[in-house]
Amino acid sequence: MLEKLRNLFKFKPSKFLGLDIGTSAVRIVELSRDGRGYRLENYGEVKTSSIKAKPFRTFNRKNSLSLSNKHIAKAIQLICQEAEIETKEVSFSIPDFCTFFTSFDLPEMGKEEIAQAIRYEVRPYIPLPLEEVILDWIIIEGKPHETPLKVLVAAIPNDVISQYREIAQLAGLELKTLESEVFALARVVGRNKNNKEILGLIDIGARSTTCSIMEKGVLKTSYSFNVAGNELTEIIANSLNIGYNKAEEIKKEQGLGKEARKILVPLVDSILEEIKKAFRNFYLSEGKEVKELVLAGSQVLMPGLKEYFSASLKKPAKIVDPFSNINYPPALTNRLKEMGPSFAVSLGLAMRGLK
Repeated sequence: MLEKLRNLFKFKPSKFLGLDIGTSAVRIVELSRDGRGYRLENYGEVKTSSIKAKPFRTFNRKNSLSLSNKHIAKAIQLICQEAEIETKEVSFSIPDFCTFFTSFDLPEMGKEEIAQAIRYEVRPYIPLPLEEVILDWIIIEGKPHETPLKVLVAAIPNDVISQYREIAQLAGLELKTLESEVFALARVVGRNKNNKEILGLIDIGARSTTCSIMEKGVLKTSYSFNVAGNELTEIIANSLNIGYNKAEEIKKEQGLGKEARKILVPLVDSILEEIKKAFRNFYLSEGKEVKELVLAGSQVLMPGLKEYFSASLKKPAKIVDPFSNINYPPALTNRLKEMGPSFAVSLGLAMRGLK
């Protein structure tokens, strides 16, 4: 159980690392406590394109990452050396495309009974034998000992967990927690207690897109699909008969403008259709509508994307600003604003370690 990993802390560390191993980059955030808040101590990033890579075009549980464990560990060591990071205690993210999500109701019970009840109830929803997965979960409705409960469960294959443990060992880090990307991202977005709206949290990465719904800061449901940034780049490359790197430049510079617009819009619309489906399912099960969009991930700064999502879904949209309310030198403001959507998961992981 990931719950066991969460109980390893004997004391609260003064500093903690959040490490997000993505398809396009390896990102680290180092946080410390600052009174009741957090202080940014350091951060770093290495693009996977700069590391010797072994690409995988489709999901494979034994090879869930685009790099070998040794190359990822080397990248982590490089970031720590360059940024002079000495903290060893770390939390890793598990990619959403490696994780199976489901939610269901439980009767009133004590907190100590929940884990066993989840293992019994989750069987019909997980396409793998339970002995081959580790379950992570959060309560999304109700209170133990007082009311019936609703839980959101993430099932992560054991071999994926083993892979991340090996990476931590090779990198010389002390792995304290493993957590699904969406839980870390929801922690960052959920810090804004004043936002009572039902949010559609859209995380667009290089390899997958995850659509989650939050209500009053609580993650209610999550759904991942494999249409994302890499496909957007590939369709530009194929349509214009240019190389992948040049297509990536056009995507970042033009986005949904100029000649790239007519190329990208059909694929962006396919992402939107999946999001609409998730919103409809939430409305059918809960009777509630998503009111606002929060966009996160390495792709959401693409010019015109936020506006297109807002117009297509008929909802106000904003880009996540994870470093708001984090103490950091004012000189970093513009840089953190620019890199924020990509570093939100690693920030949420570091926050988890300091709780």
